Amino acid sequence: MNLKKVFLNPAFKLFFKVLIIFTLIYLSVNLVACEPRQRVIKIGNQAVLSGEYESFGEDQLVSIELAASKLSPVRIGGFDYEIEVITKDDEGNPEKAFLVAQEMVDEGVAAVIGSTFDGTTEVSLPVYEGYGIPLISPFAQKNEISEEGNIFFRMVMNNKQKIENIADFIASNINPQKLILINNQEEYSIELVDYLREVLSDYGIETPEPISIKISEEDATVIAEYLLIEGPDTIFFCATYNELASLISKVREVGLESRFITETLGMDDSIFVLADAQYLEGLIAVIPEPPSLAKYSQDPKAVNFWYDFNNYLSKMDDSDISIESPGTYAPYCYDSVFIIIEAMKRSNSILPEDYVDELKAISYDGIVGHIEFDSNGDRVDPLSTIFIVKDGAWVRY
Repeated sequence: MNLKKVFLNPAFKLFFKVLIIFTLIYLSVNLVACEPRQRVIKIGNQAVLSGEYESFGEDQLVSIELAASKLSPVRIGGFDYEIEVITKDDEGNPEKAFLVAQEMVDEGVAAVIGSTFDGTTEVSLPVYEGYGIPLISPFAQKNEISEEGNIFFRMVMNNKQKIENIADFIASNINPQKLILINNQEEYSIELVDYLREVLSDYGIETPEPISIKISEEDATVIAEYLLIEGPDTIFFCATYNELASLISKVREVGLESRFITETLGMDDSIFVLADAQYLEGLIAVIPEPPSLAKYSQDPKAVNFWYDFNNYLSKMDDSDISIESPGTYAPYCYDSVFIIIEAMKRSNSILPEDYVDELKAISYDGIVGHIEFDSNGDRVDPLSTIFIVKDGAWVRY
């Protein structure tokens, strides 16, 4: 056989070229397969990111991505993992939230942080429960949600805890001789005042039937005159700051010097524009935030978080983000990521079925204070902060 003729044959040349190409492809595929595969922890971010309340979702988005950037890569069970945030907008709509929860499951998330509202959280929870995927809530406060599953963890205090802290403050620090409770006829206010009355009774503080009023100039005057006759030394009014300013002004004008106590809705600097400073002196507000986070906090963790949040926000390449600074719930979103990763570290696993027990047993000091959960997934002994008006300004009590 003439080998020279064989090698010079055009058909052989073509065959040889094809053989080389397939050999190179085979080698490249196998070399890629031999490279270490990047390991990823997927954390779901379910929030309202459109519409009137999108700022809440943006708070959540920035906080979670900031936390992921701080923690990633993280070593768990002998392997290094990148943290990938899977963000989906449920529009604050329960029907959409149900679909988003199913999409999160399909994405293979190891945990979900969200949702923004009680309603969207309630409909999402059974979906995650069905797959054993922990749902960490930085927002939802409805008491009943934590009774509906075994994988729900609430970062904020629930509504009952908020009211119980108000009652504890009144009983322990004020011990009123005659206390009158007033609501503004809104559902939130009615429920808060009714439960407050119940808890105060447990402390041995009995109160008459709450006054229910929609504040107007005329009504405020009538109620003020009624209160003057009743002569309470303490009045708790669950209402907006403008309603509170109106009633306090009328009460002072008729000569009644009762102490006023309110909660979150009533604490706003704008109240000083609506009422005379001397009328507001001594006004107390019980706020469902820990001292480390509440107004005027100098806690190093909180200060560093606010700085990091603003710095991260300024570098985000997202023209759709409208917020300019962290909101009230941002630290709760941030700490949510940290407790998930902490539980994974302790269990040496990123699988929900492996780390969920560590999440239930978590004992972690975060920006929002000490984090532990009870058997329902509610925070254990969450703290409130007390403020009082002195010399025309809110100060720590």
